[in-house]
Amino acid sequence: MSVDRMVESNRKLTAWLIILAVLAVHLALASGVPLGVDEAHYALYALNPDLSYFDHPPMVGWLQLLIAPLGYNELTVRLIPALLYALSSVLVLRLGRTLFNDESGRTGLVAVFLLNTAPILQLMGWGLVPDLPLMVVALLAVDVTWRIYQHNRLVDWLLLGVLYGFAGLSKYTALFIPIGLVGFLFQHQGMRWLRQPGPWLAAVIAFVLISPVLIWNVQNDWVSFAYQLDRGMEVSVWSLKDALGMQVGQMLLYSLLAYVVGIAVLISVLRNRFPQEHKAAAWLIIWTTWPGLLVVAYSAGGDAVLPNWPAMMWSVLAPLSAYWICLNWQKLWVKILTLVSSVLSVGIIAFVFAFLAFMPLSTFPFMKGAIKDLVGWKQAAVHARQLLEEVRQETGSDEPVLLVDNWVRASRIAWYAYPLPVQVITDRLSQFDFWYGEPDADSRGILIRDNRSVPEDGRYEKAGIVCQLRDVLNTGVDGVEVNRFQFYYCDPQLK
Repeated sequence: MSVDRMVESNRKLTAWLIILAVLAVHLALASGVPLGVDEAHYALYALNPDLSYFDHPPMVGWLQLLIAPLGYNELTVRLIPALLYALSSVLVLRLGRTLFNDESGRTGLVAVFLLNTAPILQLMGWGLVPDLPLMVVALLAVDVTWRIYQHNRLVDWLLLGVLYGFAGLSKYTALFIPIGLVGFLFQHQGMRWLRQPGPWLAAVIAFVLISPVLIWNVQNDWVSFAYQLDRGMEVSVWSLKDALGMQVGQMLLYSLLAYVVGIAVLISVLRNRFPQEHKAAAWLIIWTTWPGLLVVAYSAGGDAVLPNWPAMMWSVLAPLSAYWICLNWQKLWVKILTLVSSVLSVGIIAFVFAFLAFMPLSTFPFMKGAIKDLVGWKQAAVHARQLLEEVRQETGSDEPVLLVDNWVRASRIAWYAYPLPVQVITDRLSQFDFWYGEPDADSRGILIRDNRSVPEDGRYEKAGIVCQLRDVLNTGVDGVEVNRFQFYYCDPQLK
């Protein structure tokens, strides 16, 4: 074997070792940490199968149904995201080779490194959110679009329609994937790509596949679409400070290296300083990612953006950024940036996962707030069930239910108290209203709150529901109290 072939094999082996090592870490930590807010919420999707849901399309729930034969617990719930994240790493490795003729394995290895040194992507690979299946589908769609550009085969158009359908079943921001295709093909082929059956058949296939989402919305007065449009697009007061804050957040969460190089490669392509033989591949990735990144940048000024929203864009950017890094590796500033970013990102990831594994809160008390959503919720749900049973015996009625005053609290309580219904006391519509109904002034049950303060007279009232403090439960870890739960008995007779 020649030296070049040996180096190439070692690079590919290193990429695969990174993928397998990360998968092993994710699975090793899976069963030892309670479910977080979003994890529990999307896990409940699988326990309440439907065509779609109020806050998202159904893919996350349908994927969790695949592990139903294994049972539902922390390990099995985290199995799907761990596998999807590993698959996304395999796909960026492949894209590095197919888009940029990466026979040496350098671009693929760097792309895998970029993906796996993004702290927020590591967390997403451990806890399922809709962005994760969207990432996988987007990477596959870029691969298929490239094949269409090169060979224009009908079978690839049909496959692309399937991928678009899966993207639409994953998250509404999937809209940016076909925007990338349209922009790229108009740029490189003008109108002629529309004068063939392929794109129209792809559109029909995608429309059929996303029909469950459309049917559910028709049945429910389009509330999901209205909710997402209001949440993601409406900006009443635009703030430069909030917009810049989101940019700083992306530097830390997706790695300083990925952020700086993502901008540098865009400038390089726009200024015509990119290798001509790979310019088309670069434009394909730019069209797929930058429209979405620009929308995120603007929307963040209205305080409407969560940090996981641009995950799909940064993942698709990884192969292009990796190629640029390899192309400019001789520059000192690129090497320094890579070193600084790697130390920072790997340090953050290592600290977070080590802390989750051992939770040494007495040593790192500043992390108390960071694990508030993880600690004590199972105990609170169990205790609430016990109090609810006491109330039912006292009243001789099965009517009382569990209550919370925010859907964020509801996700963990409903997961650990399943199959008991959990209703949310709020004037805003939530998924729990579809599952368990809305409480009203005549509702009776046990209300769970995790606020530090308790009303002086122990009386709590919201939305016409009156409750009286019944019990308190303190929960913590490593000898440090993290959450103090209050349990109120709510009854119309208390008014």
